[in-house]
Amino acid sequence: MLSAISVAGIIVLYGITGGRELADDARMLSHMVFHPFALWGDYRAAGFSDSWGSFPPLLPFLFGLLARPWFEVLPDFAALRIGVLAWNVVMFMIIACLAGRTLGLEEKRVRFVLWTFVLLPSVILATVFIPQEEIYVAIFAIALFAAGLKGRWGIIPILLLLTALAGKYFLLVLIVPLAFASGRPTRNILLWGGLSAAVLAIYVLYHYLAFGLRPIIDHVVPYNSSISVWGLLWNIGLRLEPATVKAVSLPVLLAAVLFAGASANRKGLPLPHSFAVTLYITLALLSITFPAYILWNIPFVLICAAMTDGIRTRVIMIAGAFLWGAGEFGANFFRGVELALSTERSQGKAEFALAAQRALGEDFPWHSFHVACLVLVLVSGVVTAWLIWRDGIRLSRGATVSPA
Repeated sequence: MLSAISVAGIIVLYGITGGRELADDARMLSHMVFHPFALWGDYRAAGFSDSWGSFPPLLPFLFGLLARPWFEVLPDFAALRIGVLAWNVVMFMIIACLAGRTLGLEEKRVRFVLWTFVLLPSVILATVFIPQEEIYVAIFAIALFAAGLKGRWGIIPILLLLTALAGKYFLLVLIVPLAFASGRPTRNILLWGGLSAAVLAIYVLYHYLAFGLRPIIDHVVPYNSSISVWGLLWNIGLRLEPATVKAVSLPVLLAAVLFAGASANRKGLPLPHSFAVTLYITLALLSITFPAYILWNIPFVLICAAMTDGIRTRVIMIAGAFLWGAGEFGANFFRGVELALSTERSQGKAEFALAAQRALGEDFPWHSFHVACLVLVLVSGVVTAWLIWRDGIRLSRGATVSPA
């Protein structure tokens, strides 16, 4: 079903655009696939901006393992999307194994998780419309979760380094729920966090000394496009300087995550619930949250929904995941169309924007709908995180997961 929906969507979009790419991200992601080790060297010389040069250096190689072969037999437009679909299939199998074998959920609950994953707009749109690497990134969050669930604390530092060098730096925030679950929070936050920071510092120093570049540090993006609190503040008129946002957002995020981690530990939240809440907080407070980042959290949200016995709670959790995905891509759509209609853009984007304008009218309030989608994302996230938190407390007090 996942493959059928995705392939059908790719064919339809190819027909609309004539195979002309809509997303700048897709072009650069394809470029990464063809230059798998470029981020270890002078990435500017390889055609990457500072923002793209700040991606984890192993990501192009590992992501390309499933994506690169398709470029040999398909047009680039379709090849990248089929490559992302391949990673979706891998995640589908991982979730099935995690829910059924590792967590021991009843078969009906496992099927519920898998069907929901297949139908989520964030999964489909991040494959078909704007192909993203985020489902691949989510595998690193799953690996950290599985190790913590089984109490294999000795391999956590290795997995964290792999996450930093091949997944996403932002996922290092998962050090907090893992450290509290380990029973030695202060020691492990300092140890694991210090080790990760040291490796990244060496990576930055190497680039600075060898090429005069500063990956990670020079990663700057426009905050008005961020699907987070900071993006909403910008779009309603509170336009802080990018340097200010960058300086303020990180300590605010860390303080919120540490507070949530300590509270979750006191209340005995199960690890899936602690991970899900931590990632919701991260997505809401990151200065640069973009469409499809929710995919990092989808496996944990679905597991939390499957574990609850409250049908209404389950429905609202899943609705929240649907609304976050629809809202983030909706915000990206309305902003993208507005930009394409007001500034010079690529032919594919221009044609898509004109088609949207013909369908919705010349006076359509693109900016207002962009802001409304940002609000939808954040409200759905808050409600879902609260329900996950509440249900986690219920389970921690001795409630068992009965057959659905």
